[in-house]
Amino acid sequence: MAEEAVGTIVLMVDGQEYDCASCDAQAQTGNRPIPTMNRKMRTKYVAKGNKAFSLNVAVVIPDGKDTVNWDSLEGAQIAIESVSGNHRTTYVDCFSTEVSEAYSVDGETRRTVAMFALDKLQEDI
Repeated sequence: MAEEAVGTIVLMVDGQEYDCASCDAQAQTGNRPIPTMNRKMRTKYVAKGNKAFSLNVAVVIPDGKDTVNWDSLEGAQIAIESVSGNHRTTYVDCFSTEVSEAYSVDGETRRTVAMFALDKLQEDI
């Protein structure tokens, strides 16, 4: 029997929801090697660092006035949740770093917003 996958992406800015076409999320663990000189000629130590979350979100450009200043986006939330509502991953306190727009022959217009998030929350309901 087939299982349902996570299927909804919601971007919330100032309490307003925006439709997303896609979301690519990356987590940097902060772990890094500390190279040392030893007889075995290999790395022996690891330093623990800060975790960081980066996102690329494709938002549909509305026909009419766009009310969000995407260049200075601060404190946004992105929730990725299953259709059934059983699982949700939320990236909180998102800040934009790059904004680009794309237009296609098919009439599809998108705005891609690169951002970083301060935290990631996972919920099983």
